[in-house]
Amino acid sequence: MFGIMAYRTQDGEVGNAKAFSGQFNGVWDVDGWAPPLIDETAFWAETSPIEREIKRLGRRMAALEDDAPLQAELNRERKTLSRQLMREIHEMYELPNFRGRTASLFEAFNGRGIPTGTADCCAPKLLALAARQGWRPIGLAEFFWGRENRSGTRSHGSFYPACEEKCRPILGYMLCGLDNTP
Repeated sequence: MFGIMAYRTQDGEVGNAKAFSGQFNGVWDVDGWAPPLIDETAFWAETSPIEREIKRLGRRMAALEDDAPLQAELNRERKTLSRQLMREIHEMYELPNFRGRTASLFEAFNGRGIPTGTADCCAPKLLALAARQGWRPIGLAEFFWGRENRSGTRSHGSFYPACEEKCRPILGYMLCGLDNTP
């Protein structure tokens, strides 16, 4: 998905900002595009060691075909590490709002289950950029560009609203204070 937002600066000038969902060609932060809501350096520093351990446990489990009790124990350990890692990742996301406050993804979701990829969509990236720059968003659109996905839920050139399970739960928080923005 790609997105574009029209905004007004505090001086009354109108501009546009653009964003892409997730990564673009394997890169999160591309000059001229809205940045991710997570510090990429911190992300890799925090997640790499834990991911290596999760993969190591998976390889051990695969090698233990005949030892079901040990496989079950390793599986529990791997699940615990995975849950811990996801919580840490959710805490790294910084969601600013127009009141000048910032919440982690975990806080904005009120501790409820957070779908993978949440806050990596265009609308959160664009609204975060506007809040940090002191801009007032005046319009935002997201569209799909590319080959239709396997599930058939996205078609080339079509516009889509913010996704219900990932974006809508955080957009309310991110828009707080917008009424007071010039």
